[in-house]
Amino acid sequence: MLLLTSPWLIGLLVIVFSIGVALCFVGLMVSLMTALGNKNWFWAAGMLLAFPLAAVFCLRRWQMAAWPGKMLLSGMGLLVFPIGYYLSMIQ
Repeated sequence: MLLLTSPWLIGLLVIVFSIGVALCFVGLMVSLMTALGNKNWFWAAGMLLAFPLAAVFCLRRWQMAAWPGKMLLSGMGLLVFPIGYYLSMIQ
């Protein structure tokens, strides 16, 4: 338990979480601009209302949204470890 509360581990997880959030935010904005640029108004409105719809948009329209999809999905992948650590520590 002492290893799981190490300041080095907490600092590393904060950095990984910050990079994940930044990648998700940039991926969301670029996928929103991609949807608006291709006149997919309903996808764009859905992305503004619910964040996970941006990942669904990128996966379904991979030909036009590959670059934002890579950023968005890698950011979501980076968020798994810090959120999993946090959830394991609060139980």
